[in-house]
Amino acid sequence: MEMDRVDFALIVFEHTGGAEQAYSRAPRSVGGVTWADQVAFVEHHRRNRIVVRGTFAGRYVDADDEEEFIGAKTAEGAVVGGAVGLLFGPAGLAVGLVGGGLAGGVAQERSSPHLRSAFFDEVRREVPEGDSAVIMMAAPDHIDAMVGALEGRGGRLVRHHLSVEEAKALEDAVAGDPEAAPPAA
Repeated sequence: MEMDRVDFALIVFEHTGGAEQAYSRAPRSVGGVTWADQVAFVEHHRRNRIVVRGTFAGRYVDADDEEEFIGAKTAEGAVVGGAVGLLFGPAGLAVGLVGGGLAGGVAQERSSPHLRSAFFDEVRREVPEGDSAVIMMAAPDHIDAMVGALEGRGGRLVRHHLSVEEAKALEDAVAGDPEAAPPAA
C-alpha cells in the first residue's frame, strides 16, 4: 500500500453484530469514492477474544483467537484419558479418549496466547469488549467516504493519521494473509 498519506479508522458500534448491520445499510460509494470493498469487521467478544474478517491493507484477514483449539494439550488429554479409560474396558477407552481430548482442547484454548501484533493490539485498545467495528486503512479520501456512508448509524469514529512507520507496522502484521481481490472499479 504505497500512498503519501495513510489513515487508520475504526467506526465502533455497540454489540458484536452492530458493525455488520450498519455496513449492510450503507451506500457503497460516497462522492464517487468506493470504500466498501476495503474494510474489515472486528468483533471483540468476552474473554478478550478478537475476530477479524475482511480486507485490511490489501490483504484478506480471517483471524479468530479461538481457532487454536486443537494442539499438543488436546493430544495429551486424549492419551491420558484413554489410558485411564483402559481400566474400564473398551467403553471406558472410548469415553476416556473423547473426554480427555475435550478437556485438553479446552486447556489448549485457554492457554493459547491471544493474537498479538501491532494490528491486534490497536484493535483491542479501540474496540471495547462486546462491541464491533468497521475498520479501514487507506488514503484519507477513502476514509472520508466510509465515514460519510456510516454517519448517522450509531457508530463512534476513531481516526489516526499514520506515519510511514506506523502504516508499515500494521501492514507487516497482516503480511502473511492472502492478497485481497482488487477494489471494484
